[in-house]
Amino acid sequence: MKIILRVKATIKIFCLLTSILINLNILQTMSQNLVPNPSFEEFIDFNINNDSNWHKVQGTDTPDYFNLSDNSNQKLFKEYLGGTIPKTGVGFTGIFCYRVHPGRNVYNIREFIETQLTSELEKDSLYRVEVSLCLDKESNIAIKNFGLLFSNSSLKSDKDLELSSLKPQIEFNSSFLDSIKNWITLQSFYRAEGSERYLMIGNFKPDRSTMTRKIKPIVEKGKRKKWDLESGEKSTYYYIDDVIIEKAEEINRIPLVEYKKEEMTDTFNINEIKVDTSIILKNIFFEFDKWDLLPESYNEINKLYHLMYTNPTVRIKLEGHTDNMGSYNYNLRLSLKRVGSVASYLIRNGISPDRIESAGYSYSFPIASNDTPEGRQLNRRVEFKIIEK
Repeated sequence: MKIILRVKATIKIFCLLTSILINLNILQTMSQNLVPNPSFEEFIDFNINNDSNWHKVQGTDTPDYFNLSDNSNQKLFKEYLGGTIPKTGVGFTGIFCYRVHPGRNVYNIREFIETQLTSELEKDSLYRVEVSLCLDKESNIAIKNFGLLFSNSSLKSDKDLELSSLKPQIEFNSSFLDSIKNWITLQSFYRAEGSERYLMIGNFKPDRSTMTRKIKPIVEKGKRKKWDLESGEKSTYYYIDDVIIEKAEEINRIPLVEYKKEEMTDTFNINEIKVDTSIILKNIFFEFDKWDLLPESYNEINKLYHLMYTNPTVRIKLEGHTDNMGSYNYNLRLSLKRVGSVASYLIRNGISPDRIESAGYSYSFPIASNDTPEGRQLNRRVEFKIIEK
């Protein structure tokens, strides 16, 4: 099924102003994004076979493009998207990442989108990679295996690709990506081999290797099912917005650790931490509305650094959370930038970037009431999970 949907959205003035302020703040602090049309604001027709901007990869792919800027039927918007709106701006896209129905002999259904970066990646340079996802409300499966693949040439083909031959350099596999109501933003770092010019997005694992979890879809009674899913069919469809590839220049501003094992008196015990268990990093401090680490944070982060330095096979996921003061998207950006500062500190001091995965969750997962200053302080936190020992 192919969808190109344009709908007029009613946006409140204060939300628009907040978005403008956020974008201005981001522009002042970020390096150049190498992804063209990163927020999908420019119209995309995936039916047109061209190499500019974003395009589909396989001949059978039918990525969908949505744009809320033009006059159209508001009812159609609600029916197809269930009220999902772009993370930023007015445009976003969507792809199937998993779809199985044994009775119909439906297996290994994957859709991919690809773009040509504005410039080649430089050998040995470190890049920050970011993508925002939201699970469609008709999906009944969430997956862990959302990936990004860099290549020197386009992988576009008239035929379906052999999934086993595709090796994404970045794969977000630490948690099930099951956010239906809100967008989540994922972040990682990539050390370039050199000359990579294309970026491809999707689930690169075959069905047998894709980690899945059943979820309850959210479908209003009487609404038409847009994906023609039949009884017994399992599917995962993700909306995509705000794709960022930028040089991680901020890492060079992070202080270096002078590692002295004999001075470490308070450390994390690897044997006492279970895989996929959240550990709050206490005493991590930022100035209000900023993400630069304050010096009093280094002692706690050094404990995490010591854990990873002394256990070189450990991979972690950093998770950023905020209180509910301000808009969801504003706090989503803030939560991601703050965990990015922690990740940058670790990488700057020698931890390989492929051992760290990050995500920002805004105020989706409070651990205390946001009605009191004490509760809000507890909710403003950075956590880590060991995802592989």
